[in-house]
Amino acid sequence: MYRTPYLVDIVRESVGDVLNLNSIENGNAWKGMDMLIFNSWHWWLHTGKSQGWDYIRDGSALYTNMDRLEAFNKGLSTWGRWVDQNVDPSKD
Repeated sequence: MYRTPYLVDIVRESVGDVLNLNSIENGNAWKGMDMLIFNSWHWWLHTGKSQGWDYIRDGSALYTNMDRLEAFNKGLSTWGRWVDQNVDPSKD
């Protein structure tokens, strides 16, 4: 089992922990799995000390905060591209 509540990567940068909406390198842990279950929205709603990041990165832009639905949509788009490139739907 591999757990990553935001689907996209949280990376340590000089400013702190950054939720990177365009990166899913941690998805390499999912490659070759027989079953993948994705359930993420709940975690994106956390704020303050409950959220898992200090900043949000979207491309080269760094934000202290961002509309959560917009951030989730961007992260989910990154995840969707990863699925398209790495999951074989014909695999039994």
